[in-house]
Amino acid sequence: MAELRSKGFPLIYAASDIHYPHYFKIFKDSLDRLNEEPCLFLFAGDIIDKGKVEGAKFVFESIVKRFNKTKIVATFGNDEWNETWDTLRNQYAYVDWIVDDYKVYLCDNTSIAVIGTPGALDKPTRWQLKNINNIEEIYNERIKKIRELIINTKKSYQRIILLSHYALSKLTLKGENPYSYGELYSSKMEKVILETRPDVAIHGHAHKGTAFAMLQNIPIYNVAIPLVKGVTKIKFSKTIETFL
Repeated sequence: MAELRSKGFPLIYAASDIHYPHYFKIFKDSLDRLNEEPCLFLFAGDIIDKGKVEGAKFVFESIVKRFNKTKIVATFGNDEWNETWDTLRNQYAYVDWIVDDYKVYLCDNTSIAVIGTPGALDKPTRWQLKNINNIEEIYNERIKKIRELIINTKKSYQRIILLSHYALSKLTLKGENPYSYGELYSSKMEKVILETRPDVAIHGHAHKGTAFAMLQNIPIYNVAIPLVKGVTKIKFSKTIETFL
């Protein structure tokens, strides 16, 4: 666990749903306006669009050129189709891809465990029910795993970040059609957050939702680029500061 930055408070950038090339210009313009190099750059999925892995090259290279000391961490979204996962891992091995697991980073003398997951849904989509065997069981097992990971990492590390593609609270879905909530987030995952209390929860997927909400004093960030129109900045100090 190498020290990634050495002064100040840990600074993290986060984004999702770039769907290259659709929202790449918005992302790149926002990135170019950022002056301070972060410890971590977190991606909450849907970096590419409809499984087109070549788009990830432009997204990741834009960060490396701008901040060459920043560690890039990502989980997969629904547009990173399962059959593309190995290709993305192999082509972009300098990215830490986290799926239902965690990695630990030392940022400004603060140990930060990032738990990454594609997330879960209350109501699997029609396509998922047709094409993914036992999808409801997969989601239930994933929720149990994430709960265990948060509980266990809190015993050893100073800060815990939950990074998911699918939304993590109905509070950050406001703006979406309420009838679609079940296909956007998991109320069971929201319950896990309330029970285990990570320091920060970050997600994407909800393009028309709300960028930020407090879930019983737990900050929930929706970092979808179509919604936020830029990179989200999160700074840890005695409390958590946010700059949208």
